[in-house]
Amino acid sequence: MRESVAASTEIQNPQSPSRTPSSASSAHRIETWLEQHVESLASHWVEEVLRRANTDPAMDQLLERFLRLLSGLIPKAVGADRSIVAPIWREAAELYGSLGAQRGLAAGEVVEEFQVLRQAVIRLLFEAPPARFGASFSLGDALGLNRFLDSGVTHASIGHTDTLFFALLQGNGVPQVPTGQLVAEVEKHLAVIEEELSAEAH
Repeated sequence: MRESVAASTEIQNPQSPSRTPSSASSAHRIETWLEQHVESLASHWVEEVLRRANTDPAMDQLLERFLRLLSGLIPKAVGADRSIVAPIWREAAELYGSLGAQRGLAAGEVVEEFQVLRQAVIRLLFEAPPARFGASFSLGDALGLNRFLDSGVTHASIGHTDTLFFALLQGNGVPQVPTGQLVAEVEKHLAVIEEELSAEAH
């Protein structure tokens, strides 16, 4: 089931023969435009999630690290590395959903936290249109970016559901407040994802 979901959310291969030099140049300009605004996207997402989260300082720090990592992947959703970044994005989103379950969030609450990012991207498109920065943002670009964000929501839900399922199967339940051990495990997994991303970048 997970493989079919992943396949349905896969981003188009940038090496496809249909990808012309002009479209590749446009994608590069859009990627650059997003990179110029990724800090504001990340800051808004962090602020909104922490405002709703009501967690302790250690968890706040972990959430900020998580959200900034995910935000940093957004520009690559439209760039030449999209097919490389897509599986890392899905893996990170699943881990975020799992952390949401460990934080005691309902599935809908995890989705709402992820939707904050989509809303921020939409607002950015209106407040700072790519055309102002010399980037042509086509309907195809919009649909591709939307699919990328959708895959984040989908896999966050998968991670949340999987965590609840295994907790029920093991009969130990999910704590309303993550234990130090759980936080350490998430941090370790997050570090692995960061290393994967760094390796791909080089």
